[in-house]
Amino acid sequence: MNENKGKEIINNTNPTSNFKTVKDNKEIKKKLMRIMLIVVGFLVLFLVIILMMSMVGTGTKSYEEIEKELKEAAIEYYKVQSGLLPQEEGETITVKASTLAEAKLMKPLSSLRKNESCSGRVEVSKVNDNIIYTPYLDCGKNYTTKELYKAVLEQGIVTTGSGLYDMNGEKVYRGDNVNNYVSLDNQVYRIVKVTSDNKLLLILNEISSPLSSHYDDRYNPTKKYNSGFNDYQISRIYEYLNNLYNGKKDLKILSNNDKEKLSSFNLCIGKRNPSETLNNNTVECTNILENQMIGLLTVSDYMNASLDTNCKMTTDRSCQNYNYLRVRDVDWWLLTGNALNNYEAYVVKSSGYIDINTTSGYKKIRPTIMLNNNVMIKSGTGTESNPFVLK
Repeated sequence: MNENKGKEIINNTNPTSNFKTVKDNKEIKKKLMRIMLIVVGFLVLFLVIILMMSMVGTGTKSYEEIEKELKEAAIEYYKVQSGLLPQEEGETITVKASTLAEAKLMKPLSSLRKNESCSGRVEVSKVNDNIIYTPYLDCGKNYTTKELYKAVLEQGIVTTGSGLYDMNGEKVYRGDNVNNYVSLDNQVYRIVKVTSDNKLLLILNEISSPLSSHYDDRYNPTKKYNSGFNDYQISRIYEYLNNLYNGKKDLKILSNNDKEKLSSFNLCIGKRNPSETLNNNTVECTNILENQMIGLLTVSDYMNASLDTNCKMTTDRSCQNYNYLRVRDVDWWLLTGNALNNYEAYVVKSSGYIDINTTSGYKKIRPTIMLNNNVMIKSGTGTESNPFVLK
Protein backbone atom coordinates (compact mmCIF):
# COMPACT_ATOMS: atom_id res chain seq x y z
CA MET A 1 0.00 0.00 0.00
CA ASN A 2 2.88 2.48 0.85
CA GLU A 3 4.51 1.66 -2.46
CA ASN A 4 1.37 2.71 -4.28
CA LYS A 5 1.31 6.03 -2.43
CA GLY A 6 4.91 6.77 -3.53
CA LYS A 7 3.96 6.01 -7.11
CA GLU A 8 0.98 8.31 -6.73
CA ILE A 9 3.20 11.20 -5.62
CA ILE A 10 5.59 10.64 -8.50
CA ASN A 11 2.76 10.38 -10.97
CA ASN A 12 1.15 13.63 -9.63
CA THR A 13 4.32 15.76 -10.33
CA ASN A 14 3.56 18.17 -13.29
CA PRO A 15 6.50 18.41 -15.73
CA THR A 16 4.79 21.25 -17.60
CA SER A 17 4.69 23.37 -14.44
CA ASN A 18 8.41 22.85 -13.86
CA PHE A 19 9.22 23.89 -17.40
CA LYS A 20 7.13 27.04 -17.07
CA THR A 21 8.94 28.03 -13.88
CA VAL A 22 12.34 27.67 -15.51
CA LYS A 23 11.14 29.67 -18.51
CA ASP A 24 9.81 32.47 -16.29
CA ASN A 25 13.12 32.65 -14.47
CA LYS A 26 14.97 33.04 -17.78
CA GLU A 27 12.61 35.84 -18.86
CA ILE A 28 13.16 37.69 -15.60
CA LYS A 29 16.92 37.38 -16.02
CA LYS A 30 16.65 38.72 -19.58
CA LYS A 31 14.56 41.68 -18.44
CA LEU A 32 17.02 42.43 -15.65
CA MET A 33 19.88 42.24 -18.11
CA ARG A 34 18.10 44.64 -20.48
CA ILE A 35 17.44 47.06 -17.64
CA MET A 36 21.06 46.88 -16.55
CA LEU A 37 22.23 47.51 -20.12
CA ILE A 38 19.91 50.50 -20.43
CA VAL A 39 21.15 51.93 -17.10
CA VAL A 40 24.79 51.39 -18.09
CA GLY A 41 24.08 52.99 -21.47
CA PHE A 42 22.57 56.06 -19.84
CA LEU A 43 25.53 56.33 -17.48
CA VAL A 44 28.00 56.12 -20.37
CA LEU A 45 26.00 58.71 -22.34
CA PHE A 46 25.88 61.00 -19.31
CA LEU A 47 29.64 60.74 -18.82
CA VAL A 48 30.24 61.45 -22.50
CA ILE A 49 28.03 64.55 -22.33
CA ILE A 50 29.86 65.79 -19.21
CA LEU A 51 33.21 65.23 -20.91
CA MET A 52 32.09 67.07 -24.02
CA MET A 53 30.75 69.96 -21.98
CA SER A 54 33.99 70.25 -20.07
CA MET A 55 35.96 70.19 -23.31
CA VAL A 56 33.73 72.82 -24.85
CA GLY A 57 33.85 74.93 -21.68
CA THR A 58 37.62 75.26 -21.78
CA GLY A 59 37.45 76.58 -25.31
CA THR A 60 34.49 78.93 -25.09
CA LYS A 61 35.13 81.18 -22.14
CA SER A 62 33.65 84.61 -22.69
CA TYR A 63 35.98 87.48 -23.46
CA GLU A 64 35.03 89.13 -20.18
CA GLU A 65 35.83 85.94 -18.28
CA ILE A 66 39.26 85.79 -19.92
CA GLU A 67 39.92 89.43 -19.04
CA LYS A 68 39.04 88.60 -15.45
CA GLU A 69 41.42 85.60 -15.50
CA LEU A 70 44.18 87.80 -16.91
CA LYS A 71 43.75 90.32 -14.10
CA GLU A 72 43.61 87.67 -11.35
CA ALA A 73 46.65 85.90 -12.75
CA ALA A 74 48.62 89.16 -12.87
CA ILE A 75 47.73 89.92 -9.25
CA GLU A 76 49.03 86.49 -8.22
CA TYR A 77 52.13 86.91 -10.39
CA TYR A 78 53.13 90.17 -8.72
CA LYS A 79 52.55 88.79 -5.25
CA VAL A 80 55.71 86.80 -5.95
CA GLN A 81 57.38 89.38 -8.20
CA SER A 82 56.54 92.38 -6.00
CA GLY A 83 59.92 93.94 -6.66
CA LEU A 84 58.89 94.50 -10.29
CA LEU A 85 55.82 96.58 -9.41
CA PRO A 86 55.84 100.26 -10.48
CA GLN A 87 57.29 102.56 -7.84
CA GLU A 88 56.59 106.04 -9.22
CA GLU A 89 53.23 107.76 -9.60
CA GLY A 90 51.92 107.19 -13.13
CA GLU A 91 54.49 104.48 -13.91
CA THR A 92 53.17 101.48 -15.90
CA ILE A 93 54.61 98.03 -16.53
CA THR A 94 53.23 95.19 -18.66
CA VAL A 95 53.03 91.42 -18.27
CA LYS A 96 52.01 89.23 -21.22
CA ALA A 97 49.41 86.48 -21.10
CA SER A 98 52.05 84.03 -22.29
CA THR A 99 54.21 84.87 -19.27
CA LEU A 100 51.27 84.24 -16.93
CA ALA A 101 50.56 80.93 -18.67
CA GLU A 102 54.19 79.84 -18.38
CA ALA A 103 53.98 80.61 -14.66
CA LYS A 104 50.99 78.19 -14.47
CA LEU A 105 48.74 81.00 -13.24
CA MET A 106 46.28 80.62 -16.11
CA LYS A 107 45.74 78.46 -19.18
CA PRO A 108 47.12 79.59 -22.55
CA LEU A 109 44.73 81.79 -24.50
CA SER A 110 44.67 79.20 -27.28
CA SER A 111 42.92 76.76 -24.92
CA LEU A 112 40.49 79.35 -23.61
CA ARG A 113 39.29 80.38 -27.08
CA LYS A 114 39.35 77.38 -29.43
CA ASN A 115 39.92 78.10 -33.12
CA GLU A 116 40.58 81.76 -32.39
CA SER A 117 43.85 83.66 -32.35
CA CYS A 118 44.06 85.97 -29.34
CA SER A 119 46.79 87.88 -27.57
CA GLY A 120 46.61 89.42 -24.13
CA ARG A 121 48.46 91.46 -21.57
CA VAL A 122 47.93 93.20 -18.25
CA GLU A 123 49.14 96.74 -17.71
CA VAL A 124 50.01 97.48 -14.09
CA SER A 125 50.03 101.12 -13.03
CA LYS A 126 50.61 103.07 -9.87
CA VAL A 127 47.82 105.61 -9.37
CA ASN A 128 47.57 107.60 -6.13
CA ASP A 129 49.56 105.00 -4.20
CA ASN A 130 47.28 102.23 -5.52
CA ILE A 131 48.35 99.46 -7.91
CA ILE A 132 45.84 99.17 -10.76
CA TYR A 133 45.67 96.06 -12.98
CA THR A 134 44.17 96.59 -16.44
CA PRO A 135 43.71 93.52 -18.70
CA TYR A 136 43.79 93.83 -22.48
CA LEU A 137 42.54 91.13 -24.85
CA ASP A 138 42.89 91.25 -28.62
CA CYS A 139 41.08 88.63 -30.70
CA GLY A 140 41.17 90.53 -33.96
CA LYS A 141 37.86 91.38 -35.58
CA ASN A 142 35.94 89.27 -33.08
CA TYR A 143 36.82 91.26 -29.97
CA THR A 144 39.25 93.84 -28.67
CA THR A 145 39.28 95.38 -25.21
CA LYS A 146 38.33 99.02 -25.70
CA GLU A 147 39.12 102.04 -23.55
CA LEU A 148 36.33 104.52 -22.86
CA TYR A 149 38.19 107.37 -24.53
CA LYS A 150 38.36 105.36 -27.78
CA ALA A 151 34.60 104.77 -27.67
CA VAL A 152 34.14 108.50 -27.19
CA LEU A 153 36.46 109.43 -30.05
CA GLU A 154 34.67 106.95 -32.31
CA GLN A 155 31.67 109.27 -32.16
CA GLY A 156 33.68 111.50 -34.45
CA ILE A 157 34.75 115.13 -34.36
CA VAL A 158 32.20 117.67 -35.57
CA THR A 159 32.50 121.29 -36.65
CA THR A 160 28.82 122.22 -36.50
CA GLY A 161 25.91 121.23 -34.29
CA SER A 162 26.04 119.34 -31.00
CA GLY A 163 28.88 116.89 -30.51
CA LEU A 164 32.59 116.51 -29.88
CA TYR A 165 34.80 119.42 -30.94
CA ASP A 166 38.56 119.74 -31.27
CA MET A 167 39.46 122.73 -29.06
CA ASN A 168 42.78 123.80 -27.63
CA GLY A 169 44.33 120.34 -28.06
CA GLU A 170 41.40 118.66 -26.28
CA LYS A 171 38.18 117.00 -27.44
CA VAL A 172 35.31 118.99 -25.92
CA TYR A 173 31.60 118.23 -25.82
CA ARG A 174 29.46 121.18 -26.93
CA GLY A 175 25.76 121.77 -27.52
CA ASP A 176 22.59 120.73 -25.76
CA ASN A 177 22.19 117.24 -27.26
CA VAL A 178 25.38 115.24 -26.76
CA ASN A 179 25.92 111.54 -26.01
CA ASN A 180 28.29 111.85 -23.08
CA TYR A 181 26.55 110.01 -20.22
CA VAL A 182 28.66 107.67 -18.05
CA SER A 183 27.18 105.41 -15.38
CA LEU A 184 29.41 104.79 -12.37
CA ASP A 185 28.41 102.62 -9.42
CA ASN A 186 26.62 105.33 -7.47
CA GLN A 187 25.91 108.20 -9.86
CA VAL A 188 25.58 109.23 -13.50
CA TYR A 189 28.14 111.71 -14.84
CA ARG A 190 28.65 113.67 -18.05
CA ILE A 191 31.92 113.72 -19.97
CA VAL A 192 33.09 117.33 -20.32
CA LYS A 193 36.16 116.64 -22.42
CA VAL A 194 38.93 114.24 -23.36
CA THR A 195 42.30 115.72 -22.40
CA SER A 196 45.41 115.70 -24.55
CA ASP A 197 46.61 112.53 -22.76
CA ASN A 198 43.23 110.80 -23.26
CA LYS A 199 41.92 111.18 -19.73
CA LEU A 200 38.29 112.16 -19.32
CA LEU A 201 36.98 115.04 -17.22
CA LEU A 202 33.55 114.18 -15.79
CA ILE A 203 30.96 116.26 -13.97
CA LEU A 204 28.08 114.99 -11.86
CA ASN A 205 24.96 114.97 -14.01
CA GLU A 206 22.23 115.72 -11.48
CA ILE A 207 22.63 117.71 -8.30
CA SER A 208 21.44 115.78 -5.26
CA SER A 209 19.83 117.89 -2.56
CA PRO A 210 22.51 117.26 0.13
CA LEU A 211 25.26 118.55 -2.15
CA SER A 212 25.40 122.17 -1.03
CA SER A 213 28.00 124.40 0.56
CA HIS A 214 29.30 127.92 1.04
CA TYR A 215 32.25 128.67 -1.19
CA ASP A 216 33.69 130.13 1.99
CA ASP A 217 32.24 131.80 5.09
CA ARG A 218 35.26 133.03 7.03
CA TYR A 219 35.46 136.56 8.40
CA ASN A 220 36.73 138.95 5.72
CA PRO A 221 38.25 142.17 7.10
CA THR A 222 37.71 143.93 3.77
CA LYS A 223 33.93 143.43 4.00
CA LYS A 224 33.94 143.40 7.84
CA TYR A 225 31.73 140.33 8.06
CA ASN A 226 31.83 136.62 7.22
CA SER A 227 31.70 137.08 3.46
CA GLY A 228 34.51 134.54 3.03
CA PHE A 229 37.42 134.42 0.58
CA ASN A 230 37.58 133.28 -3.05
CA ASP A 231 40.94 131.51 -2.70
CA TYR A 232 39.91 127.93 -3.52
CA GLN A 233 42.78 126.09 -1.83
CA ILE A 234 41.91 127.55 1.59
CA SER A 235 38.14 127.62 1.11
CA ARG A 236 35.31 125.76 2.81
CA ILE A 237 34.25 124.29 -0.49
CA TYR A 238 37.71 122.74 -0.93
CA GLU A 239 37.32 121.05 2.47
CA TYR A 240 33.78 119.99 1.60
CA LEU A 241 34.80 118.32 -1.65
CA ASN A 242 37.68 116.42 -0.10
CA ASN A 243 35.45 115.20 2.71
CA LEU A 244 32.91 114.15 0.08
CA TYR A 245 35.56 112.20 -1.83
CA ASN A 246 36.81 110.53 1.33
CA GLY A 247 33.31 109.42 2.29
CA LYS A 248 32.91 111.79 5.24
CA LYS A 249 29.65 113.20 3.91
CA ASP A 250 26.22 111.55 3.99
CA LEU A 251 26.05 111.21 0.22
CA LYS A 252 28.51 108.71 -1.24
CA ILE A 253 28.99 109.73 -4.86
CA LEU A 254 31.92 107.38 -5.51
CA SER A 255 32.35 103.71 -4.66
CA ASN A 256 35.76 102.18 -3.99
CA ASN A 257 35.45 100.54 -7.40
CA ASP A 258 34.86 103.97 -8.98
CA LYS A 259 37.90 105.42 -7.22
CA GLU A 260 40.16 102.77 -8.76
CA LYS A 261 39.28 104.22 -12.18
CA LEU A 262 40.25 107.78 -11.32
CA SER A 263 43.39 109.75 -11.95
CA SER A 264 44.65 112.75 -10.03
CA PHE A 265 44.53 115.99 -11.99
CA ASN A 266 45.56 119.61 -11.73
CA LEU A 267 42.89 122.16 -10.87
CA CYS A 268 43.12 125.57 -12.51
CA ILE A 269 42.30 127.90 -9.62
CA GLY A 270 43.31 131.26 -11.12
CA LYS A 271 40.83 134.13 -10.81
CA ARG A 272 39.02 135.74 -13.72
CA ASN A 273 37.65 139.15 -14.62
CA PRO A 274 33.90 139.33 -15.43
CA SER A 275 34.71 140.98 -18.79
CA GLU A 276 37.35 138.36 -19.75
CA THR A 277 36.79 136.80 -23.19
CA LEU A 278 39.45 134.07 -23.25
CA ASN A 279 37.81 130.66 -22.80
CA ASN A 280 40.76 128.28 -23.18
CA ASN A 281 41.58 128.09 -19.44
CA THR A 282 44.78 130.09 -19.82
CA VAL A 283 43.50 132.67 -17.34
CA GLU A 284 42.28 130.05 -14.85
CA CYS A 285 45.49 128.04 -15.20
CA THR A 286 47.75 130.92 -14.12
CA ASN A 287 47.44 129.30 -10.70
CA ILE A 288 47.38 125.49 -10.40
CA LEU A 289 46.57 123.17 -7.53
CA GLU A 290 48.27 119.87 -8.36
CA ASN A 291 47.30 116.22 -7.82
CA GLN A 292 43.65 116.61 -6.86
CA MET A 293 41.07 113.82 -6.93
CA ILE A 294 37.92 115.96 -7.01
CA GLY A 295 37.11 119.53 -8.00
CA LEU A 296 34.71 121.91 -9.70
CA LEU A 297 34.29 123.18 -13.25
CA THR A 298 36.08 126.34 -14.39
CA VAL A 299 34.36 129.25 -16.10
CA SER A 300 36.14 128.43 -19.39
CA ASP A 301 34.89 124.83 -19.38
CA TYR A 302 31.32 125.99 -18.85
CA MET A 303 31.55 128.61 -21.61
CA ASN A 304 33.03 126.07 -24.04
CA ALA A 305 29.99 123.81 -23.67
CA SER A 306 27.77 126.50 -25.23
CA LEU A 307 27.38 126.70 -29.01
CA ASP A 308 25.98 130.23 -28.93
CA THR A 309 28.39 132.55 -30.77
CA ASN A 310 27.31 135.38 -28.47
CA CYS A 311 28.82 133.57 -25.49
CA LYS A 312 32.06 135.58 -25.53
CA MET A 313 32.46 137.16 -22.12
CA THR A 314 32.37 135.56 -18.66
CA THR A 315 28.93 136.83 -17.72
CA ASP A 316 27.27 136.83 -21.15
CA ARG A 317 23.75 135.49 -20.68
CA SER A 318 23.95 133.77 -24.06
CA CYS A 319 26.22 131.13 -22.50
CA GLN A 320 23.09 129.38 -21.21
CA ASN A 321 22.01 128.60 -24.79
CA TYR A 322 22.75 125.25 -26.52
CA ASN A 323 24.58 124.11 -23.40
CA TYR A 324 24.10 120.59 -21.99
CA LEU A 325 25.67 121.67 -18.67
CA ARG A 326 22.73 123.91 -17.85
CA VAL A 327 20.66 122.63 -14.90
CA ARG A 328 17.32 124.29 -14.35
CA ASP A 329 16.00 125.58 -11.02
CA VAL A 330 19.28 125.54 -9.06
CA ASP A 331 22.35 127.77 -8.69
CA TRP A 332 25.67 125.92 -8.50
CA TRP A 333 29.24 126.93 -7.83
CA LEU A 334 32.03 127.09 -10.38
CA LEU A 335 35.65 126.85 -9.24
CA THR A 336 36.75 130.27 -10.49
CA GLY A 337 36.97 133.36 -8.28
CA ASN A 338 36.37 136.98 -9.29
CA ALA A 339 39.72 138.68 -10.02
CA LEU A 340 38.35 142.10 -8.98
CA ASN A 341 38.14 141.23 -5.27
CA ASN A 342 38.80 138.46 -2.72
CA TYR A 343 35.22 137.68 -1.64
CA GLU A 344 33.30 136.78 -4.82
CA ALA A 345 33.25 133.70 -7.05
CA TYR A 346 31.26 132.60 -10.08
CA VAL A 347 28.06 130.58 -10.04
CA VAL A 348 25.85 129.18 -12.76
CA LYS A 349 22.39 130.59 -12.19
CA SER A 350 19.23 128.50 -12.39
CA SER A 351 18.52 130.01 -15.81
CA GLY A 352 21.94 128.83 -17.04
CA TYR A 353 24.15 131.92 -17.32
CA ILE A 354 27.28 132.69 -15.27
CA ASP A 355 26.99 135.31 -12.54
CA ILE A 356 28.99 136.67 -9.59
CA ASN A 357 28.12 135.72 -6.02
CA THR A 358 29.53 136.50 -2.58
CA THR A 359 31.44 133.41 -1.44
CA SER A 360 29.36 133.16 1.74
CA GLY A 361 26.36 132.18 -0.39
CA TYR A 362 25.01 128.66 0.04
CA LYS A 363 24.84 127.00 -3.39
CA LYS A 364 24.67 123.54 -4.94
CA ILE A 365 27.75 121.48 -5.83
CA ARG A 366 28.54 119.60 -9.06
CA PRO A 367 31.84 117.79 -8.42
CA THR A 368 34.27 116.96 -11.21
CA ILE A 369 36.53 113.92 -11.39
CA MET A 370 39.09 112.63 -13.89
CA LEU A 371 38.85 109.11 -15.35
CA ASN A 372 42.13 107.44 -16.22
CA ASN A 373 42.89 106.74 -19.87
CA ASN A 374 42.96 102.96 -19.29
CA VAL A 375 39.34 102.73 -18.11
CA MET A 376 37.50 100.09 -20.17
CA ILE A 377 34.00 100.22 -21.57
CA LYS A 378 31.65 97.33 -20.89
CA SER A 379 28.57 98.53 -22.78
CA GLY A 380 26.55 101.55 -23.80
CA THR A 381 26.62 104.28 -26.44
CA GLY A 382 26.69 107.35 -24.21
CA THR A 383 23.03 108.29 -24.58
CA GLU A 384 20.88 109.13 -21.59
CA SER A 385 18.93 105.87 -21.97
CA ASN A 386 22.04 103.82 -22.74
CA PRO A 387 25.00 105.43 -20.94
CA PHE A 388 28.55 104.17 -21.13
CA VAL A 389 29.02 101.45 -18.50
CA LEU A 390 32.54 100.71 -17.32
CA LYS A 391 34.25 97.44 -16.45
